[in-house]
Amino acid sequence: MFRKAQATDVSVFTLADTAGLIESVAGWSEALHGNAALDDAFACLVRGMGAEAGAIVRTHPGRPFPQIVALHDEKAGDGVSRPLRGSFAAALFGAYLESAMPATVWLASQHADESDTVADAGLLVWQSARRFREMAVLTLTSDPSFHDHIELHFRERLPESTVAMLNVILPSVARIWARRKVGLVTAKVAERSRSSEGRAPLTGRGPILGAGNPADLSRAEFRVSVLLSRGLSVKGVSTELGLSEATVRSHLRSIYSKTGTRGLAQLVFLLLERPAGFEEPAQRWA
Repeated sequence: MFRKAQATDVSVFTLADTAGLIESVAGWSEALHGNAALDDAFACLVRGMGAEAGAIVRTHPGRPFPQIVALHDEKAGDGVSRPLRGSFAAALFGAYLESAMPATVWLASQHADESDTVADAGLLVWQSARRFREMAVLTLTSDPSFHDHIELHFRERLPESTVAMLNVILPSVARIWARRKVGLVTAKVAERSRSSEGRAPLTGRGPILGAGNPADLSRAEFRVSVLLSRGLSVKGVSTELGLSEATVRSHLRSIYSKTGTRGLAQLVFLLLERPAGFEEPAQRWA
């Protein structure tokens, strides 16, 4: 049974000053009532809680793709860091996420002994690339038809004081979210969808399965892509790798995001686009 996060004092990391946190929550309230830009307010909230990157995410039971409502990464666009592109919580927490109570805090580090090591491989690879040591999931709402949460990524494990502060501030953050302007989330999701549709798929940087790994796929994602390129179905990939179909589809969501593809058909088309003389570097990712 998954446990609600318990504080563990493992670093000297502390939240930003209290005045700044209060100001960020005030901005959060203004944005959710339609009086300020949600993206800007969320960026302030992420900073105020001491995180470097974060996302507001909506998941629907039975649907494979989480919806990103807002996303902020302090290092996005610096040309060096691997930016946050989506959500890791569904792959890591699975069904636990759907039953989370509003205004609770979960820590990825405390779930490590219960998680599918393949399902959370994407998170581990990304954390390693960014030198992060913790992800916190702050539950906003729990509804039969959808679940909203905030994901925050931190450089260090969170000390007791930080977890305590998150537990203190989260009820207000969740309450403001519950009283948000009608249609706000739908409008933001549609806006992000239109923006992603305008983004071209990964092209011009070499084949997806090339030795340079231009899409920056994790080892697990690379193996899934190789098998898809050989003509296997999602079920076939699941059988070949000994994974559940849900885990394979979780990897696919990450692959779609990294390659700019909109679905399996488009991904397979790109996987099969190989220049003359291309040799599949299977051993490199064994």
